[in-house]
Amino acid sequence: MSSYQYSFAASPDIIRSHQKDAYFTAHLSDHLSALLRSLLGARAAHTYTSELHVLGELLYLGLTTLIGNRTLGEEYCDIVQVEDATLALPAVQRRAGYILSSVLVPYGLGRILPVFRRKVRAKLEATLRKSAAGPGQRGDAHAKPNPGLRKLQQYVLENLDTITSPSPVYALSLAVFYFSGAYYQLGKRMWGLRYIFTRRVEEGEQRVGYEVLGVLLVLQLTVQAWLHLRKTLDSSAASMSHIASTSVGAGVPAGRAVIDGGVEVSLDPNMYSSNNALLFESSGVPTPETSVEGLEKITHTPVLGKARQMSLVQHILPLRGGQ
Repeated sequence: MSSYQYSFAASPDIIRSHQKDAYFTAHLSDHLSALLRSLLGARAAHTYTSELHVLGELLYLGLTTLIGNRTLGEEYCDIVQVEDATLALPAVQRRAGYILSSVLVPYGLGRILPVFRRKVRAKLEATLRKSAAGPGQRGDAHAKPNPGLRKLQQYVLENLDTITSPSPVYALSLAVFYFSGAYYQLGKRMWGLRYIFTRRVEEGEQRVGYEVLGVLLVLQLTVQAWLHLRKTLDSSAASMSHIASTSVGAGVPAGRAVIDGGVEVSLDPNMYSSNNALLFESSGVPTPETSVEGLEKITHTPVLGKARQMSLVQHILPLRGGQ
């Protein structure tokens, strides 16, 4: 009696199996949410939505995969998961590790990453503020700023969410699955779990793959990487032009200033007509230019003989139409 080698499951069957399992998991999570709502109210059910979803996945996989049974999706598609090296049924350690890595690890990352991002962002902002303050204000006169390190810190600060997000890793793993047809989930790739058919597949039976989806996903990742690189280069060029314009202002001699358009003007009152002494005079001693006659002569406007007085609320008389 000849032994038959069961073939590996194709991509459509694996995806269909996971879709079935996701449906039953969501159905179980809805029942748990309804139970919690009846016990503690709608607010508690809304607060612990993600925890209820995790609990539903743990119950579903614990009652099927952990004890060695097939899930409802695997039974629907006539597939079973085995170890990729020996093609034997996976040991309980691998099954438990797969459940923990596919359910608890994403939940833990969703809780830890926001706190980690806040701490790193606060640290980078404080470091950039200190480097922008200059060596003298930092108390270290011999420290020289490192432009490359500052640029790297600014880049990490602007793209911290993207750098610390696991989504690109998941997308890359999914693209590899579309081309190879193995390891739909990252947890199965870590623990070496593959699917095989539990029925005979005829030689003429065509198993269509999802290579086209893999090409489209790779193109999407490539376009996103190119747009990110272009945005980074444009931001770097804008930063360099800002630094150059700042350096032009920093090189202006003392007593002069640069206004909009790069026009350099003098701050010395002697460089202008004597009538501009009003703009630069800081002493309180009256001069011919600051006297009443001088003001009238310069501004060609009569000057009131009495200074204006402050008006209080009780001195204001409202005027209404028709009165």
